[in-house]
Amino acid sequence: MTGASPDGRDKKFWYLQNHRLFDQLSDEAIEDLCIISRYKEAGRGEHIFFQGDMTDRIFILKLGAVKIVRTDADGNEVVKDVLGDHDLFGQLPFSSRTDGGEEHAVALTDHVSICMFKRSDLELVLARDPRVSMRLATHYSERLRALEQRYDGLVFKDVRTRLLDFLRRYVELFGSERDAEGAVPNHLRQEDIAQLIGSTRQTVTATLRQLEREGLVCYSRQRIRLG
Repeated sequence: MTGASPDGRDKKFWYLQNHRLFDQLSDEAIEDLCIISRYKEAGRGEHIFFQGDMTDRIFILKLGAVKIVRTDADGNEVVKDVLGDHDLFGQLPFSSRTDGGEEHAVALTDHVSICMFKRSDLELVLARDPRVSMRLATHYSERLRALEQRYDGLVFKDVRTRLLDFLRRYVELFGSERDAEGAVPNHLRQEDIAQLIGSTRQTVTATLRQLEREGLVCYSRQRIRLG
């Protein structure tokens, strides 16, 4: 079911009803989800969750994009991933975290809409409805496949190829925001990109310049376009 975005208190119902994880559920089941979830909107640069909030929270991204940032014990930050519409993050069901690090998400787009669940509450939903369990299993499968591809890239591909692969994925992620020339907004720093592809900012800068000279990429702080 799709339609125009609503205003006011109905937003949470509408976003859950139109999320691919729950779009087969009845209105009554969606109402139950509304009771056990919290709805939040964020703007560009806003932190979605902070230290300590990850222990039992699951975040369902309905609209917009975020970057997931990892902070180690020394306070060093690394960008782990970029997520878009319909993705999930946080302490997902049946996962665990044992290394003691902390993560937070930062809104990349002007409008980010998420619903937050307690992990235990979502696990009850999964137990009641196998359709949601199957959708979540599909999500896990897609994420694992993406992680395998990134790992293979780090092992078998050079920086140039990894950078091009990332830019293609990035342009696809923000495809709905393409302008008349086919460019999408650039929401990342070169340092972010370097961390995501396992390189350094200096190498990414030099490689981007080479790709621009070859006409393969048009890159600026405002936008990214593939040739």
